[in-house]
Amino acid sequence: MVVQRLDAFGAGWDLDVTGLGEPMSGRLQALWSRAASGPEPVGEVLPYEVSRAGDGLTLAGVPHRCSDAELPYLLSRALTMASIRRRTGQCLLLHAAGVSTPGGATVALVAASGTGKTTAARVLGRSLGYVSDETVAVEDDLTVRPWAKPLSVLLDPSDPFDKTESGPDELGLARAPDRLRLAALVLLARDPGQPEPVLEPVPLVEALAEVVPQTSALLRLPRPMESVVAALTAGGGPWRLRYAEIADCVDLVAGLADGSGGSQPPIGWTSERGDEPALLDDDDTAAGAPVPDVTPDDLPAGAPVQRTPFQHAVHAEGSSLVVRGQVPAVLPDLASTLWRAAERPVTVTELVAAAVEVHGAHPEAEQLVTATVHVLLASGHVAPAVNRRP
Repeated sequence: MVVQRLDAFGAGWDLDVTGLGEPMSGRLQALWSRAASGPEPVGEVLPYEVSRAGDGLTLAGVPHRCSDAELPYLLSRALTMASIRRRTGQCLLLHAAGVSTPGGATVALVAASGTGKTTAARVLGRSLGYVSDETVAVEDDLTVRPWAKPLSVLLDPSDPFDKTESGPDELGLARAPDRLRLAALVLLARDPGQPEPVLEPVPLVEALAEVVPQTSALLRLPRPMESVVAALTAGGGPWRLRYAEIADCVDLVAGLADGSGGSQPPIGWTSERGDEPALLDDDDTAAGAPVPDVTPDDLPAGAPVQRTPFQHAVHAEGSSLVVRGQVPAVLPDLASTLWRAAERPVTVTELVAAAVEVHGAHPEAEQLVTATVHVLLASGHVAPAVNRRP
C-alpha cells in the first residue's frame, strides 16, 4: 500500500495512491515528500484515496475526467481546497507564498493569482526555507502552518489551469524548520520599470483593502479584521515590496524575517462589528451586499441619513475599511468621518458640524459634505433613515 501522511497547514491526510500503480504513484510520492507530516501532531487525519475508474480517476470518491499529465495539478488543487474547507474558521488563510529563515521566522508574500507568488517561492526558496507557494495559514498566536506542496507553474498565461507540478526537492529549494512564526506580511508589486527593489510602508486601511480579497473564508473567523491587522502589522508593517526581478529581493525579504529590515511607528486603529446578518454561503464568492436603489433626489431637504448594515469596519489614520456583504470598501478622509457619524440618524447639517469638528472649518464645508453624502448614498453605505431596515 502506497500511503503518505500529509500536513496541509494543520489538516492531516493519508494520501493513498496505491490504485494508480507505477510510475504515477512513485511520481506523486516524490512530489509530495516535503508535505509529509512532521513531529507536530496535526489533529484528525482523514483518508484521501486517488485511484483509476474507467477512463478517468477518482479523488476522495469524486470522479474526474483527466489525463495522467493533468493529475498532479488536479490533485494539488483538490487537496488545497479540501484543506481550506477543513480549516475554515480556525485560522487566517492567506493566498500567499511563504519563505522562512532557519530559525522559523516566516515572511508571507501576498499577491493575486498569477501575479508572482509561485515565482517568488521558487526563487527566494533557494536561499530561504520553502513554506508554500500559494497558501500561508496563520494561527491566532502568529504561528504559521506549512504547506510545502509541489509548486504549480503556469504553462499557458491564457489558461489559468494549464499548470505543471514540480517538487521543491526537484527545484533545489531549502527546507523550512518544523516550527514557524509569522515575522512579516508583504504585498508583492512587480513593476518591470522599477530600477531597484524597495520596501515601502503602506497605510493600514489601504493594505487591508488589498489583503482581504486574498484570503479564504475570512469572515468565518471569530475576529476576522483583528486577525488580518495582526498579520499586517507583524514586523513593523504593513509593507509593499516593489521590484522588477524577485531574485534581487533576497536581502530585503531576509531582513524583514530577521528583524533588521526596519519598522514603522505603531499604528493606532479601532474596529467595529456591524449588524449585517452573518453569511450563510462560502464567502470566497466575494459577493457584495445589495446597493439600495437610492438617489440624492430621494433625500428630502433636512431628512436624516443613517449608515446601512455592514459586516465589519476598521478605522486607522483617518480612513475606514468597511465590509458590506463580502466586499471591502475604502472610505477615505471625509467619507470616513461622515460614515462614522451616521451611526445614528443624522441630518446634513449635523454631518457638517461633525466634519468641521474633525477636519476644521472650510468655506465650502456644506457643499463638500453634501457631495460626499451623495456618494455614500450611491454606494449604499448610507440610506435615508426612514428607509433604514431594522
